[in-house]
Amino acid sequence: MPDSDGSNRQARIGRRTYLKSAGVAALVGLAGCSGDGGDGGGDGGGGDGGDGETDSGGDGGDGGTTDSGGSGGGTITLGALNPFSGGLGWIGGNARRGYNTALHQINDNSDGVLDGMTIEINEQDSQTNPQEALSGFETLAANDDIPGIVGPSSSTVPNLVQPVQDAEIPLITIMAGTIQLDDVGGEWFWRNVPSDAIGGRAAARYSYEELGHETMALAFKDDRGSQSFSLAVGEFFENLGGEVVNETPLALETDSYRSEIQTLIDADPDIVQMTAGTEISSLFINNYTELGAGEEFNLTLSNDVLTADFIETVGADVIEGMVGQAPAPGPSYEQFAEAHQEVTDSAPGTFGANAYDAVNQFALAWEAHGAVERQAIPEQLTNISNPPGTKVSTFAEGKEELANGNDINYHGAGNPQDFDDNGNVLGPFQALQAVDGEWTPQITYSAEELAE
Repeated sequence: MPDSDGSNRQARIGRRTYLKSAGVAALVGLAGCSGDGGDGGGDGGGGDGGDGETDSGGDGGDGGTTDSGGSGGGTITLGALNPFSGGLGWIGGNARRGYNTALHQINDNSDGVLDGMTIEINEQDSQTNPQEALSGFETLAANDDIPGIVGPSSSTVPNLVQPVQDAEIPLITIMAGTIQLDDVGGEWFWRNVPSDAIGGRAAARYSYEELGHETMALAFKDDRGSQSFSLAVGEFFENLGGEVVNETPLALETDSYRSEIQTLIDADPDIVQMTAGTEISSLFINNYTELGAGEEFNLTLSNDVLTADFIETVGADVIEGMVGQAPAPGPSYEQFAEAHQEVTDSAPGTFGANAYDAVNQFALAWEAHGAVERQAIPEQLTNISNPPGTKVSTFAEGKEELANGNDINYHGAGNPQDFDDNGNVLGPFQALQAVDGEWTPQITYSAEELAE
């Protein structure tokens, strides 16, 4: 691709020069959760990544009683299978605070589900481990009183697709962007975050069209979730006319990535899409800085490091000017963030908005179905989430419209929440730049642009 003055680039752009001329130095991945540890977790630097609020309904026990007929009150026990430990342990607290916000609105500030039923949560810890996630799922699915599950990350969820379908229990994953799920959902299995294939398009477009890079290398944590997003970026980058010149996996257990960085230098890319979580990314950036690799290629990072904590860990001066891409806030994000602050005394963390949306979607599906049972999601989720219908952004708004005989279109906090036939959602993405120690929005790609 020619430079803006029409000439072909002949010389390597130095990192500091690049920062001044392009305004950005790195591109952050999105959607598919790839983390290897760390305690960060804020949406745009908002959250603290800790466990925060107390468990609202579960200690991993048998759960409560579900009055599936919806008559005269009762308690609904909704399953939650999320990472509260292991490499993505910092996300569990974000999810918990998100669905606690929804529970507060449903249980305390409305008439409850159907005839006054309240919701509690039975939490199971996936431990960021596929086998432990399967065990937690089996515990939840075996309890007939649990009508659905709010589900886990890309590193564990692919192993659950068939068990979910066999058990015929609906699962809405709030954080799994892996492309392995692109064609498998739409009945019992759903996700309310966009696919890595869509996020990859945004990352590739920004790198190729906005930054003018012609060659890219891929570096990724050596697991399925990270590789999924990284390969999605590379594929669309090539579709746009760029070239992927190298693919380098990053070992999970190591004290240095100097040799991997040297391999990337030897491949001579303009930019490297590096997809990993906080610990790997921190070490990689330290080695990248020590080796002066910024003079050789520009570096891209993954969504797991789009936090205030990561800026503090790496250093504001080091990360200044770097850009991260993530799903843009949904149409009801501001009201959610205000409620989240009131309920949890903290700003939302990564995937907190999607956890909030999932609980509302389950509750509104039961409301529309007229009973709390597993069949409600395959029969009602698209009806309450997709247009046409009156736009609503809370359970109380949706309940009132349904009671008046109106169709509803739930507009989410995480994204618009319109599902396709495979149980996927499509929404806008934005680039956020690290400016003076904070992530600041720079550009937004519409859902229509990314669907092209």
